[in-house]
Amino acid sequence: MTFRIGVDIGGTFTDFTVIDEQGGLTLWKQDTDPVEPTRAIELGLEAVAGELGLELRELLADTALFVHGTTISTNTLIQRNGPKVGLLATEGFRDVLYLRDGFKPDRYDVHVEHPGTFVDRYLRLGVRGRIDNLGAEVVPLDEGDVRAAARIFADEGVESVAVGYLWSILNPAHEQRTREILAEELPGVPVICSADVLPEIREWERTSCAVLSAYILPGISGYLAKLEELLRTSGYGRGPLIMQINGGCASVAEILQKPVNVLASGPAAAPAAALSLMEEASNGNLITVDMGGTSLDVCLIHEGRATMSREIQVEHQPIGVPAVDVVSVGAGGGSIGWLDSGGALRVGPRSAGAKPGPAAYDMGGTEPTVTDANIALGRLSPTAFLGGRRDLRKDLAERAIDRAVAAPLGLTTIEGAAGIIRVVDANMVSAIRGVSVERGIDPRNFSLIAGGGAGGLHAVGLARELGVRTVLIPREAGTLCSYGMTVTDVRLDETVTGHSLSNADSFTDIDRLLDDLSGTVRRRLDVNGISEDRTSLEYSVDARYPGQVHELTIQFSYDPSTGVAGAIEEIARRFNDEHRQQFTYARDEMPIEFLHWRVAGIGSAPFQPGVPEASAASSVEEARVAVESAYSAVDEALVETSYYNALNLNPGMTVAGPAILQAPTTTVFIDTGDSLTVREDGGYLISVAPKA
Repeated sequence: MTFRIGVDIGGTFTDFTVIDEQGGLTLWKQDTDPVEPTRAIELGLEAVAGELGLELRELLADTALFVHGTTISTNTLIQRNGPKVGLLATEGFRDVLYLRDGFKPDRYDVHVEHPGTFVDRYLRLGVRGRIDNLGAEVVPLDEGDVRAAARIFADEGVESVAVGYLWSILNPAHEQRTREILAEELPGVPVICSADVLPEIREWERTSCAVLSAYILPGISGYLAKLEELLRTSGYGRGPLIMQINGGCASVAEILQKPVNVLASGPAAAPAAALSLMEEASNGNLITVDMGGTSLDVCLIHEGRATMSREIQVEHQPIGVPAVDVVSVGAGGGSIGWLDSGGALRVGPRSAGAKPGPAAYDMGGTEPTVTDANIALGRLSPTAFLGGRRDLRKDLAERAIDRAVAAPLGLTTIEGAAGIIRVVDANMVSAIRGVSVERGIDPRNFSLIAGGGAGGLHAVGLARELGVRTVLIPREAGTLCSYGMTVTDVRLDETVTGHSLSNADSFTDIDRLLDDLSGTVRRRLDVNGISEDRTSLEYSVDARYPGQVHELTIQFSYDPSTGVAGAIEEIARRFNDEHRQQFTYARDEMPIEFLHWRVAGIGSAPFQPGVPEASAASSVEEARVAVESAYSAVDEALVETSYYNALNLNPGMTVAGPAILQAPTTTVFIDTGDSLTVREDGGYLISVAPKA
């Protein structure tokens, strides 16, 4: 038996998905250990192996692919607890990080504070030497300046160095030589060159990408080394693949060359999961929501493609690389309800996390969370959490809600809990509208795919507020991102700067660049064990009208026999259509300017999960385990609600709301007027009643 394993470390739980070559599926959730994350991985793998009747070494010995996503690097940036970083810049340009692009994050707020940089000014040092905008050396690199800077870095205890020189994207010789000198002067200190991580114009974005990479590299390299050691000593015969922010995965070696790609690597897997389920779910228009213990991650998929962006920032710093456009807000099961100075109820972004967790966990938490509210409302059974592996304390949940929310506002416990749910739902609806309505897209034309341990509890409420009529809760919902990692493709990206216009006489130089990139990508895929028959290439270009300062990334079909010239009409049509979609107009008569050409190598996933085995239940009634009171947002009251063991519901069965489905890794709530049907693949398709 051959296995494929996906592991996603979140702020509260570490999720596991195992698919075997016969389509078998195993899901597991393990408490995250914030101090030693690999400990949660080890415990979870042992538990999964036990579920399969295997020893851990047997499981890993038969594992063909191990894919991992983590938020460790993102948390390092958010908490700003990374290493001391130094920056070498072209003389006179050491303040590129501070000056940014000349705009404030909120340009209309006269009181907004500068977001700061990840390198103190005294560690941003200028080096004499200059490459011009044609790639020619104007001033030789002053190696003495580099060595002097290295001595300063050594004295100041710098642990990582970023190098960002002007126009290194056209001629990286100065950056490369600087790295060689620093290796001599600062042995063991990692060095990141901007031309390696983001070979594109705009010095702020490129420098920022290099600095962020240098900032997270020591921590992520140490963590990945521990992970590799854990897997090696436990019987896994090859290195793990790491989920990337672009929605694909790559080897540890690839990640360490471009560390910025590991940012938000966990949430980037949710769209991959949705796309694998898409064919039966909708016409290709999906909104994914992944609600875990700490946050909600939202992504829009339009016409079968996840929205990508190069404008994503972390801590107000641009990462520069193309990324799955996932919007995250502090709205998870562990998000804390609290009253602000004006007495208004707020929820999040602060979370109780894995430790101490919600009050109901009885691990020392005393503040009311979304999970506590769901327990108080009867939507989450204290005895069915994690398949019964953990008992929750309803009395502690109610006590926390009373003390912090209900009593100060003069409400009952139920009213206080319902208020927490309404507020967190409003926060999540706002995030969904941010990726849809605010971009001119009507969410009513989309289906909602909900994942995460808490996603199924809130999905119908979100859909009703948005006017969405169809919700899909996959059987893998509780571990949606780790499932996405098992079905995602290996994806490796290469970029090159190549300026041209759509009305150029020849594209011979661009064709040569694309051929070189294609060869590089194919070789990298081969190194990662991806056979030629599982390999495909995607081509795209960053395009704009002359005079514009921002580009759109346009995908196109490329045939080496006809070259770019044979694709110009397609590129122009797609660019104008996209420009019209995003900005309401297009200049069809104008030439189009091209800046960066991209090639993505994609190695397809080898197998998908199969159809689950049918249970012995012959009717919906046989799957019912209880009838109790739970809060209905439609009725705004406690109503009689049927509880079902989700594992005993077979394909084709239909459940009418109000009802609650209890599964080992998630709980699904359907309200009055809603109807749920079990799909052939074990997922749940919900028809949502319109808002009254």
